[in-house]
Amino acid sequence: MEKELRSKAKELLESGQVSVVIGYGPGSTAFKSTPLFATTPAHADALVWNPTCVNNLSVYLPQAAARRKVGVVVKPCDVKNVVELIKENQVERGNLVTIVMSCPGVLDLDSLKDIDARDIKSVEWAKDGIKIATGSGDVTIPKEKALLPKCLTCTIAEPSMADVKIGDFSAHVPVVNPRASIEEYETLSPVERRAFWAKQFEKCIRCYACRQACPGCYCKECFVDKNGQIWASKSTDATANWFFHMTRMMHIAGRCTGCGECERACPMGIPLSLMGKSMAADVQEMFGTVAGTNAEGAPVMGCFEMSDPDPCPE
Repeated sequence: MEKELRSKAKELLESGQVSVVIGYGPGSTAFKSTPLFATTPAHADALVWNPTCVNNLSVYLPQAAARRKVGVVVKPCDVKNVVELIKENQVERGNLVTIVMSCPGVLDLDSLKDIDARDIKSVEWAKDGIKIATGSGDVTIPKEKALLPKCLTCTIAEPSMADVKIGDFSAHVPVVNPRASIEEYETLSPVERRAFWAKQFEKCIRCYACRQACPGCYCKECFVDKNGQIWASKSTDATANWFFHMTRMMHIAGRCTGCGECERACPMGIPLSLMGKSMAADVQEMFGTVAGTNAEGAPVMGCFEMSDPDPCPE
């Protein structure tokens, strides 16, 4: 697949169909990759595809594809964010060539805690998990321990949009129940939920890594950064943190695809994906829509009519 990816990227660049291919390149260690912007056919030889290709590269599209045509390497789950960006007029469909790679799931770095990171030579997919090659031998970590939580619940087989498809897009069988975390959360009372999030938000240092990593947070000026109209305090007390996170969640209501980049970027371990999943479940129940599945029509929060029934009647 990696050879096919490089070949296709070279073809797109050589033909002038795109001016850049956004993909993954080798990271600072063998167990990490990094976003790579290939602008020449020669540069495309640096593209990689392996379990370390974690980043959701759609986050770069609003700026990268604003005035030029770009190729972007995406996993089937990342395609949902591309769909949302097109729907919200943040990216022109004609400026994109989506290269969708089949993906058995990507690496959760926490699964490497018992392995000497300095000894890791390569990371590859294996039949039942992820194989870690080290100087002292190979170790295969089973799927349930090796993959990110979002990959364990993944059910995506065919991407909803693709210009180029590379790999085998067979049906995915989730390793764990996709609704397990939500079902446990829904057993909490409103008071218990508030207490749970209050405790989580106490940890927040307001670094805004969640905002920067989110493909849906593309505003040129965030509400927390406005100087003329101060919506939120810059302090990190519980009330200010609560306001920031709740407002950000409302801004991505009906648009969050559950990519998990917010939680992965959080240095304090706040379970932001749980909040997104809960909100997405509410949106689906109220409006019957799932983010990232259809590029046609307006976003959920852009479809309100005065004649619509109240989704939250008293």
